[in-house]
Amino acid sequence: MSASLEHPSGVARATTGGVAIIPLGLTLSLFLSGNFLLCALGGFLPGLENLHFLSALYPALDWTSPALIIAGAAWAFACGWYVALVCGWLYNVFAAPRT
Repeated sequence: MSASLEHPSGVARATTGGVAIIPLGLTLSLFLSGNFLLCALGGFLPGLENLHFLSALYPALDWTSPALIIAGAAWAFACGWYVALVCGWLYNVFAAPRT
């Protein structure tokens, strides 16, 4: 019993009741990375450098470092794929029609 079928264009398509993992992973990853970048770049706005969420979570880190911003965006991208793989697979398992 398969949760997805191979579409002729090479993109995995969900069967009835399932979710396509690749579009879900890309969507979540880009969304989380974009939000991280917006939050990190908010630290460069005058008056907000000490008020944004990242400095509240990690007060000892310098969020103006380009290396930390890139590493955080990469980590957010990876977290999006993790959530898509785990939650998408679980959804496809539990939403599969019972025979």
